[in-house]
Amino acid sequence: MMLSTLFLSAFMMLSCSNQEPISQQDVTSQDALAAMATKKMVTQNYDYLNGIELYYSGAEAEIKRLKLEKTKLVAELENGNKKVLERIETIQVQIEKLVRFNAYLISKKPVLGPGGPLPPPQPCFDSKESNCNPKRKLSSKTFIVLGKELSVSNVIIKNMKNQLVDAKFQHVEDPLNQNALQLTSDFKGEGTMYTTLKTDVVGEITIPTPVVGL
Repeated sequence: MMLSTLFLSAFMMLSCSNQEPISQQDVTSQDALAAMATKKMVTQNYDYLNGIELYYSGAEAEIKRLKLEKTKLVAELENGNKKVLERIETIQVQIEKLVRFNAYLISKKPVLGPGGPLPPPQPCFDSKESNCNPKRKLSSKTFIVLGKELSVSNVIIKNMKNQLVDAKFQHVEDPLNQNALQLTSDFKGEGTMYTTLKTDVVGEITIPTPVVGL
């Protein structure tokens, strides 16, 4: 009996001695994985808007609106109303500026969302099947992700009556450490967000985006 007990004790000691101790590297790796999991949980609590796609869609919608207005004015010009000529020229300049702006956006690096890089903007064609809707939902949990290359100098929101609403945007870092804008507002219902961006290509440009405050 005594020999059996001694053999069992020796076996247990040998088994324990063969287990590798937990290294500092293993602890660090475990901490990193835990931090990543925590960050993923945090990011899931927020709504991400891809700033590149957001402003691209807004510019596309504005281009379509301006083209429609230009078509109507050209018809008036052809009927003898020369007063519209100046407005037609102004519209053409605005369209060209928006086209250059969107080419600039497409050249930017993609920003990240909780699941990885957010998809690039998709052109809105003139066909009815394009399904292009620039309207976006905004809440206090919304991050408009800018990445490192977009520069926003001003943001205002107007309601459907074209009245300014109490809405403030602050520059923040999102949970993925990217430059972003976050809304602070009690705004509810539909309106239009006007974002002024600074670029090297077209200078300052203001992009209208239909929004819904939640």
